[in-house]
Amino acid sequence: MDNTSYIALSRQMALWKQMNIVSNNVANMNTAGYKQDNAVFTSYINQTPDAAGVGSAPQFFALDFGEFQDFREGAFKNTGNTFDLAIKGDGFFCIETPAGEKYTRKGEFTLNEDGALATTEGDLVMSENDTPLFFAPGETEITISESGDVMTENGFIGRLKIARFADNQKLLKSAGVLFDNVEGNAVMFGSENIRIAQGMVEASNVNAIAEMTNLVKIQRSYDYVQQMIDEEHDRLSNTISTFAELA
Repeated sequence: MDNTSYIALSRQMALWKQMNIVSNNVANMNTAGYKQDNAVFTSYINQTPDAAGVGSAPQFFALDFGEFQDFREGAFKNTGNTFDLAIKGDGFFCIETPAGEKYTRKGEFTLNEDGALATTEGDLVMSENDTPLFFAPGETEITISESGDVMTENGFIGRLKIARFADNQKLLKSAGVLFDNVEGNAVMFGSENIRIAQGMVEASNVNAIAEMTNLVKIQRSYDYVQQMIDEEHDRLSNTISTFAELA
């Protein structure tokens, strides 16, 4: 394979990953608390022996640099459900899972069979004391304040454990709307500078129109690169055939 094909293939591979990321964003545009992913690419310059002199240039390959999450707040939707919660500000709910503590902006909660506040997947929502929030049978007057205090007609239950991080971009998306922290990324706990809204959920921050437009553009770019690869293949084949006939 010649250099032209290698360069085109590197671009095509980058477009393929970008297409997967955008497709996943579109698929989760109705998922509460979902944060949009974005691909990051750069150029890899290969200085070949023939890249010097008049009329010559280095070769630029597309390099998959990585991806980053867009942590801008999504729109807040009023559901009226007692256990639906939204965080206004830069914070995350702390969730206890079989794989350890994880963090999320998805506040669609419910009560499990034991009366504990849990996610729809069954993972427990933690309090500041690192214990689940349990409700007694028959408790109906459930109030969650802006600071995260959970109360019923029988008194104080506990306060939601809210995490804030030094750098959200260092968080690793582990499963849809759940994030893991990494070593060295400072974490603070508390409801300072944030507010909890009861009876609301934060919608996905995916811009559906923009992402659908991106998907079309990526598909067209991918097809264009494929066309270029096919044309280059035909050119090389014709060249080889011509030389073979002259030999």
